[in-house]
Amino acid sequence: MVIMTFLGTGGGRFATVYQVRRTGGIYVSDTANVHIDPGPGAMLALRDAGIDPAKTDLILVSHAHPDHYADAEVAVEGMTSCSLKKKGTVAGSVGSIFGEGDFGPVISPYHRRIAWNALSLRPGESLAVKGVRVIATSTKHSDPTGIGFRIDTSAGIVSYVSDSELDDKVVTEHAGARVLILCVTRPLRSRVKNHLSTEDAADFSSRIKPELTVLTHFGSKFIHDDVEKQRQHVEANSGVRTVAAQDLMRVSMGRTIAIRPP
Repeated sequence: MVIMTFLGTGGGRFATVYQVRRTGGIYVSDTANVHIDPGPGAMLALRDAGIDPAKTDLILVSHAHPDHYADAEVAVEGMTSCSLKKKGTVAGSVGSIFGEGDFGPVISPYHRRIAWNALSLRPGESLAVKGVRVIATSTKHSDPTGIGFRIDTSAGIVSYVSDSELDDKVVTEHAGARVLILCVTRPLRSRVKNHLSTEDAADFSSRIKPELTVLTHFGSKFIHDDVEKQRQHVEANSGVRTVAAQDLMRVSMGRTIAIRPP
């Protein structure tokens, strides 16, 4: 059984600064425990979800924007039992791990050193931790080194599409996902560059046809324009079961996929 805990469902500058929703990322529990994009408030959300950060095996950072990385170094300290044990892996985009151009690094040399392993990934590259394989996928975003993650778990593929425009290459790299997690920042009729809108999410989901599409990483306008309305549009126009994530919601994936509200 694979459990996905949504430690935060907000994203973008305004939702992050004003904490319209939490911004702690996503925690995937399988044979390895994986924390994806630990943004601001991630550690508080772990506590409220009853998850021990010392049990984390892998921290993933998709790109060097603070709503995706702000608590990453603290998460590394948690993973290493407050730096008392050299364990775990921290991995992410080139910009987030080692810095490139105007972006990063967001993980200091010290925090890379206290983890057992630290590495950067470009699209197509992969790593494996305790039987969980992660493949970096493409994005089309303002951080040119940004990546998404295709996670091959014991119960099937979980795909996390980080901040990105709708793009054919980005879509095709997530084929075969049982659960498709989309960062959807903008609502209907409000598309902006570098991000997915509700219309884009419907198109993306209809082309992948997962068993479940989960919408998350909502900007303030998305939230204020009625999250349920956005969810209904995606489900109706993709033909795919769709849920709009809530803070501390859990999704379990085994033979079937079930949603547990917070």
